[in-house]
Amino acid sequence: MSNTKPPEILNEKPDPIIETNIFHKTTLVGWSGLVKINKIHGWASNRRIDIFRIKCESEFGRVPTDEEISNFMLSEPDFQIRELARSILYNGVRVPLILDWDGTLLDGNRRYVATQRTIKNNPWAKDTLENIPAWVLVEGIDEEDKQKILVECNFLSDWKVDWPNYVKASTIYEDYTDRGSEYDDLSERYGLTKAKIRTWIKVMGLIQEFMSFYDHSSEALWVAYEHFPWFEEAHNKYRAKLDADPDFKEQFFTWMIEGKFKSLTQIRRLGEVRDNEEAWAIIRSDSPDAVDTAIHIVQGEKLPDLAGSEKKIKKLIKQLKKLTEEEIASISPMTIADLRITILEITAMSRAAQQAKTGESNDSENRATSG
Repeated sequence: MSNTKPPEILNEKPDPIIETNIFHKTTLVGWSGLVKINKIHGWASNRRIDIFRIKCESEFGRVPTDEEISNFMLSEPDFQIRELARSILYNGVRVPLILDWDGTLLDGNRRYVATQRTIKNNPWAKDTLENIPAWVLVEGIDEEDKQKILVECNFLSDWKVDWPNYVKASTIYEDYTDRGSEYDDLSERYGLTKAKIRTWIKVMGLIQEFMSFYDHSSEALWVAYEHFPWFEEAHNKYRAKLDADPDFKEQFFTWMIEGKFKSLTQIRRLGEVRDNEEAWAIIRSDSPDAVDTAIHIVQGEKLPDLAGSEKKIKKLIKQLKKLTEEEIASISPMTIADLRITILEITAMSRAAQQAKTGESNDSENRATSG
């Protein structure tokens, strides 16, 4: 078959167009157009499904069928087929599949499987979705050049950067508050679940309170932008406590602007810290280790009784001092690292406990004076 004619698998309308594309410094020729989904067939040698193919060959002595490949990809969460199918239902297939001359998939397996699922679950969309945009190689492309396509499409980034979640959530929140859009409308417009839409709107409501608390300063805006996941985690884990406890919410806002927290894990445990008097007293101290120490407490790792532990510690120090250079040299780096971490933790917890006691003592003096 001549390469001056489009491949038979492409629809006649709209007219296929011959185009060149560059893959890994190599210019390849192909035809752009629409192809019916039933003319496409999977590629059992695709490295993406290597494990499944090997398993199928071992158990049944053959390569998997298209249906088996589709079912496998649907069953694996990492492929995110259901999420992609939702996007295709709203937006169609936006990035053309890459096919060999005979309709074999070279790139676009997820789009192919997700489109099949979308049509199956939404028969009314079949006429729109069964014709998929594709770029079909001319006949006779060798295996080395096909490999370059695979490398370019699967190893190298297209450098697209998604909007940060703060920007996405802000857009949705404005649509919700300014236009009065309903959750169903927002879900359809932005291709997100109603649950995600609802969550982001509520998170933005919390952020608006935070911004108002700091008079919508640029510093507060930057904190909200940079740490949007932390506000979302706070909403998901203990929003009701924040709304019911003004002191808790004020402290949370203050600590966010002051940079007290260092990780999402610290944010996640803050609700538990608030419910524990000992931990809450410690986290409100100025100790640089206050957050970690408070979390240790709510995790059940009680602060050591230093008075009762001094003998044990002094005995350990004495034993360590008796070690010879040869014995020290034989200790593994991992053990040394564990020892160093343990000492740092004990030091931090002891310091926080002392500061907490100092604070309690000052409170008692103040109450006595005022009485």
